[in-house]
Amino acid sequence: MHRLFTIHRDGDLLVEDLDESRQPVHPEPVSVDDRLPVELILKAPNTPEARAQMMDLLELAFGIVESEGTETST
Repeated sequence: MHRLFTIHRDGDLLVEDLDESRQPVHPEPVSVDDRLPVELILKAPNTPEARAQMMDLLELAFGIVESEGTETST
C-alpha cells in the first residue's frame, strides 16, 4: 500500500491511495497550487496492523512537531 499525505492551504490533511506507479487512485479535487509544498509517501503492507502502525507513526511525528513548535525561549 502506498499513500500520499499532503496538507491543503486551509490546514486539511489530504490522504490519497497510490497505485504501484505512485499515481493517485482517486485523486483529491485539490490543485497543486492549493497544497503546501510538503509531501509524505508511506509504503506498508495492506493489513490492519500496518495501517495502525502507520497512523501511530504519523501521530508520533505530528506530536513531536507540535511540541517543538510550542516551546518558548526564556
